[in-house]
Amino acid sequence: MHKTALEPIAQVSPTALRRWASALFGTTSIHAASIRIATLVLIVVAAAIVPHFTEFGNVQSLMYSVAAVGIGAIGMALVTLSGNLFMLSMGATAAVSTVMFAALIHLGLGTTLLLVVLSGLLMGIVQGGIIALGKANPIITTIATSSIIIGAGVIYTGGLTVIGKGDATWLGQGKLFGWLPTQILVLAIFAAIASFILQKSRIGREIRLLGMRAEVARIAGLRTMAATLVCYAFAGAAAALAGSLIASSSAQGNLTYGIDLDFNAIAAVLVGGISIRGGRGHISDAVTGAIFLAVIGNILLVSGVSYEYQLVAKGIVVLAAVVFGALLARLGPGRK
Repeated sequence: MHKTALEPIAQVSPTALRRWASALFGTTSIHAASIRIATLVLIVVAAAIVPHFTEFGNVQSLMYSVAAVGIGAIGMALVTLSGNLFMLSMGATAAVSTVMFAALIHLGLGTTLLLVVLSGLLMGIVQGGIIALGKANPIITTIATSSIIIGAGVIYTGGLTVIGKGDATWLGQGKLFGWLPTQILVLAIFAAIASFILQKSRIGREIRLLGMRAEVARIAGLRTMAATLVCYAFAGAAAALAGSLIASSSAQGNLTYGIDLDFNAIAAVLVGGISIRGGRGHISDAVTGAIFLAVIGNILLVSGVSYEYQLVAKGIVVLAAVVFGALLARLGPGRK
């Protein structure tokens, strides 16, 4: 039987799809490229048919909602890429960080940010040390740490809101060029730092190798302990910075603020296309996942959908992303 001229067009290999995705979207992951396309399509459709979606106030609200979750997702992405699944103390760290931010803002915005982020970094290092040195289960370790952090926060605050006495306007409500929230600038800088570490540094390559083949990495003499510490330190700092962004809008801290950062960051990482098995994915994938989920949430919000149904929708999206990633993984190594 003779081949027709149409057959080569119909036969598109996964390798060709990955090259196409890399050229257009800067990723070789079909999953990640699909989410990028879906995000763009979703924004265009929402702008065309959803009332009030393109209004200035709503666009501002959308960007603010992306900033804190995006930063948390970047920190979570490093933990996932290292093969340690998720850091389930990020919500607790963010919540306590809102309290610390409000309590310290009288020292000045710069000093407060430095102290809060350093405290989050220290919390991350402690957890990373327990996991790396004690060979402890990362999920159990971070859940236990979350309980300790929240407990300490309740002891300090008595469960009450802490009202800050200082000016956090630049971070909480400041805008560049009259329209771009400074929180988006903070997100962009944080993402650039994380991308540089992951893509250009030796420790970044060791993080990827640790996530892909942990035993091989150890036998090869790679700095697996240092890689784990860096991931958790960065994730802790990310959670603290996200908490600072949340608290800066009103210069207030409460243990309910940012407590859901765990789920939101995990959702962004999985939806964005970072492999739950570790080693594969980019920082931009986590940020794209955060944008995608923020757009969906915003569309539901301006459409008058209640919070309960928004949670249901978000859960369905995350579940669909996990199933989609699993199906792509069955095609073979590297085809996601």
